[in-house]
Amino acid sequence: MHLKEFLLSKIFRKHLLAAVGLTLLLLWLTMLMLSFYTHRGESLPIPDFSGMTMSEAREAAHKMNLRFELEDSVYRADKKKGTILMQKPAAGHKIKSGRMIYLTLVSSTPGKEEVPKLTDISLRQAKVLLESRGFTIGKVEFIPSEFNDLVLQQKNNGVPVEPGTTLNSGAMIDLVVGQNHGSSETPIPDFSGMTLSEAMVLLDLRQLASGAVTYDVSVTSHADTLTAKVVSQFPLADSTQYIPAGSAINLVLSLRAKE
Repeated sequence: MHLKEFLLSKIFRKHLLAAVGLTLLLLWLTMLMLSFYTHRGESLPIPDFSGMTMSEAREAAHKMNLRFELEDSVYRADKKKGTILMQKPAAGHKIKSGRMIYLTLVSSTPGKEEVPKLTDISLRQAKVLLESRGFTIGKVEFIPSEFNDLVLQQKNNGVPVEPGTTLNSGAMIDLVVGQNHGSSETPIPDFSGMTLSEAMVLLDLRQLASGAVTYDVSVTSHADTLTAKVVSQFPLADSTQYIPAGSAINLVLSLRAKE
């Protein structure tokens, strides 16, 4: 039988249809298995593990068929030892059942960290760098300088501390920052999401004064005032509107501040 005759024969068409059907069946089974494996269509909002102990986090994760792994532990003097400090992905993020959550625990003992170089960068950059290394920003002293907002010195317990010096994690680093008094006006910064201590640093940085500071009903203790965050301010934040240096900003803080 010639090739052309074979290709036009019933037996060839029969085998071709069988092969196509088998291929489609295998593709369907593969997609079905992948759907079960990846839990397609099932997504869950991650609970907030912050403040929980490991046993509490384990129970919460088990209820939602989630897994977690302790990724790191850091010392924080203002946090309860042995509780969850941070998580990845963040709370509220939707993931599929069975996925891994990475947790950071508050250590009971301070570790050792090297003090980074903070001079010749802005105060905001220095603050971010300190927090990323596990240190706490302490007193911020402003001195006259042509370099406005630039960190000029870094200290620990009032003594200059050199970059690379090893200190306990959580140690307080004081900063000396340059301030140029040539400008008489400043834009209104956005304080939302800041603690009162963070807002005070920014007020000093922008040569502004603290006005009325009030707390809503969610703040019931002194400890609450340390963690409450700004939820509103007056005047409202506006980077395009300038107000005289020394103007007062009123702040309202709450424990229910949105992240």
